[in-house]
Amino acid sequence: MKPDTQVLRPKVSVRVLFAALYLAGVVMLAIHLPFDIADRHRVWIVPCFAFLGAFVVAEVFVTRIVIGGDSIRIVSLSDFMSRTIPRSEVAGVSGKRRGVSLLLRNGEVIRLPGVGRSTQGLINTIRAWITRTEVQS
Repeated sequence: MKPDTQVLRPKVSVRVLFAALYLAGVVMLAIHLPFDIADRHRVWIVPCFAFLGAFVVAEVFVTRIVIGGDSIRIVSLSDFMSRTIPRSEVAGVSGKRRGVSLLLRNGEVIRLPGVGRSTQGLINTIRAWITRTEVQS
């Protein structure tokens, strides 16, 4: 990794918490179904929970934003996206109630995944990167 590269991802404690909750959920459902659900439904409830839960845990472990000197890379499992965007294509960044988005020069808007930072914190980090790379150019 280059020295001017910054990787934004959920903290290790968050990733461990998601994995622990997933394992606890699978074990608890295998032992006892809640809300007086009949045991005959266990055959499809536990595998569905296990599959969807594994997807969520994988999302937490895979999601990241890598801010490099001349590009930004967005990796998100839930959006089925891994995309590298050169700095020259980025026009700006905006934040709304639903999260942070990159605004590209061609008018495209790319929603950034949540990486454990507040909306304003992520916006400030990306604006600083935009300003830093504009000054260096």
